[in-house]
Amino acid sequence: MDSARPGDEVEITGIFMNKFDYGANIKHGFPVFQTIIEANNVKRYGDEQIVELTDEDKQEIRKLSKKPNIADIFFESIAPSIYGHKFIK
Repeated sequence: MDSARPGDEVEITGIFMNKFDYGANIKHGFPVFQTIIEANNVKRYGDEQIVELTDEDKQEIRKLSKKPNIADIFFESIAPSIYGHKFIK
C-alpha cells in the first residue's frame, strides 16, 4: 500500500533536513529552524508479507533478465502513476 493514515505506525526512509526560517528569525531575534523529513519511502507496520518464489517465478525472472530492454520494463513498472517522467523514475 502506498499510503499511511494518522495513528499508523510507520517506518520512514528519507532525508532529515533543517530549513532556516528568515521571517521567524527577524520576529524572535534569534535563529529559528524548521525540521523536516523528505520521505523517499513510507512503510506501514503490519503490511509485511512473507513471499516465497516458486520455480516458475525464478524461471520467469531468468527469462526477463535476458531481454535487452529489461531496464525500460523495470522503470515502467515503478510508480505507474508517474507517466512520462522517465528521468524522475
